[in-house]
Amino acid sequence: MATPITDTALTSPASGRRLALIASHAPSLIRFRGRLIQALVAQGHAVLCAAPDFDDAVEGELREWGAQTQSIPLSRTGLSPLADLQTLRALTRLFRQWRPCTVMGYTAKPAIYASLAASRTGVARIVPMITGLGYAFLEGGGVKRRLIRQIMLRLYSRALTASTGVIFHNADDAKVLKNAGVVPASLPLTIVPGSGVDLAQFDRAPLPPLQEGLTFLMIARLVRYKGVGEYCAAAHLLRQRGVTARCVLVGPEEDGPAGFPRQHLHDFADCITYLGPSSDVRPHIAATHVYVLPSYGEGMPRTVLEAMAMGRPIITTDARGCRETVVPGLNGYLVPAGDADALAAAMCRFAEEPGQIARMGAASRERAESQFDVARVNAIMLKALGVDSSKA
Repeated sequence: MATPITDTALTSPASGRRLALIASHAPSLIRFRGRLIQALVAQGHAVLCAAPDFDDAVEGELREWGAQTQSIPLSRTGLSPLADLQTLRALTRLFRQWRPCTVMGYTAKPAIYASLAASRTGVARIVPMITGLGYAFLEGGGVKRRLIRQIMLRLYSRALTASTGVIFHNADDAKVLKNAGVVPASLPLTIVPGSGVDLAQFDRAPLPPLQEGLTFLMIARLVRYKGVGEYCAAAHLLRQRGVTARCVLVGPEEDGPAGFPRQHLHDFADCITYLGPSSDVRPHIAATHVYVLPSYGEGMPRTVLEAMAMGRPIITTDARGCRETVVPGLNGYLVPAGDADALAAAMCRFAEEPGQIARMGAASRERAESQFDVARVNAIMLKALGVDSSKA
């Protein structure tokens, strides 16, 4: 596993560009940033990948690509100020030792604390990537959520003031933070369509036969704001209406107040097939007809992009980061977030008109090719990082 930070844990390159990527979950460096890391190394840049939860497989793959790895203390969902201070101190020490030219933290805590640590240590280019504003920024909520939102706005304000640029995964998130007054007017702002999708890895897959009925698929962590409850309720409504369909759910369980308890799935055992987490979602997408993600809001949902690339129609919500993936009637349908009845109605449309599945699936693939190709997305990110993408 990646070694703890020590005075001799890393060697700083004598020359050349040094870029540090900071993540809250080590496997995301492979799944979401793999092609970007490979492009940077191919150009001759030194790349440091730091995260809290490396295992031998992730660390081995990153090192095989030519990147260095470093464990850091970071709690992705924790609310302890002392733990976050420990993260800030660890990143400050890491940057002083490795002396990066560019730092990019992505997801909330890395974007904030990597930017602050980079500013403390004189890093020349600091470009956080805000991949989604998350649960705290959903509309409504109780006192606790509103308090967390205010704390996050203050932290984002400090981090973005310390930055030389910022990348957002959708324009709506950028608008929320700009309207809140936390994005300096002079800060260069880049919008990318999510992390993109590898069109070769997620190639077109033939649709399964319809003789045994439709198969719907949702891939997500078991959290309420992903719309797990609405998906379960919609599956129940389909069953009540006599629609022959299999509704599959794939994803890991999640602790905490936002989690959708596993035991609640038992109430829908007659209409939901829960398969647990998966390290490779492609077989699940290949076995489905229509992909469903009733999320309350995203940065840009990677699983939707992967399903589009494999030629599947999409049902998702008219919410931040989700609406950008679907042209209604062309490659799928948009429904209001939190509305199980509307979701069930959209699912029923595919049962009533199965002929549109192939047409919409083809449109999804075309849209993935024209809008969400990872090579196109990475070229935009490389430019924001000050790297010549023509050499990637």
